[in-house]
Amino acid sequence: MLAQMAVSGIALGAIYGLVALGIVLVYRATGVINFAHGEGVMISAFIAWTLLEAGVPYWLAAILTIAAAALIGLAIEVVLIGRFIGKPLLANAIATLGLYLILGDVAVWIWGKDPHDMAGPFSQAPILIGGVAVSLADLGIIATCLVLSAALFAFFRYARTGIAMQAAMSNETAARLQGVPVARMHGLAWMLSYMVGAVAGLLIAPLTFLHFTMMQQALHFAFAAAVLGGLTSMPGALVGGAIVGLTANLTGAYVDSAFKEFMPFLVMLAILIVKPAGLLGRHATKKI
Repeated sequence: MLAQMAVSGIALGAIYGLVALGIVLVYRATGVINFAHGEGVMISAFIAWTLLEAGVPYWLAAILTIAAAALIGLAIEVVLIGRFIGKPLLANAIATLGLYLILGDVAVWIWGKDPHDMAGPFSQAPILIGGVAVSLADLGIIATCLVLSAALFAFFRYARTGIAMQAAMSNETAARLQGVPVARMHGLAWMLSYMVGAVAGLLIAPLTFLHFTMMQQALHFAFAAAVLGGLTSMPGALVGGAIVGLTANLTGAYVDSAFKEFMPFLVMLAILIVKPAGLLGRHATKKI
């Protein structure tokens, strides 16, 4: 039972980690905390559902959804957020909160308020591993998270564009002097953020239901994961997501379901008291 709940918690945490990863990508690249990121995930899930309802095969629908999410992320950065980069944090926060309301209303306008069921990419059938019954869906979610993480690591480590993006994230002034098109990197960060968010939407919608409020609670956990791992650390977002998902699942199973919602935040606060920059975050140093 414990092992089964742990695997299920890690799978759920992997989804939170992917959502947190999108938040961290944008924050590192542009300094903007995107409070509307969950709504982007929700919009992506609705796009996938619409394609599936039209008879598009699942994996083709998934590819088209990720492509659409990239275009949405780029459009948001070019039309709106790009004008707020470098502005005070409060201005950025208000801009993304406004975007949160806009995307929510757009979803209601297009798809309505009724919940929908959505097919997932993995079977819910259990399999036995070492005498422990584990859902194929949980294993598929964890595997998807690991593959996507490896792909992003390879992109930032070996691809020329990824290296340029890392440079822009680390020091924009130095990157500009080296000829890196920083503004283009901002747009790319938003595209990657929404593409990762689309994958998270494809994974989480079949576990719950498709609704315009589906990401409200999940976004809280994703922000907790991002802060816990270190708001500037991409690996930290995934580690934080695993801790949050595991804590929530085990608390609900072995303590009390009433504590499931806030226990991850207590764990986050306890860790931040000891390590204020997060598990893998770095303290910002000011040179004078």
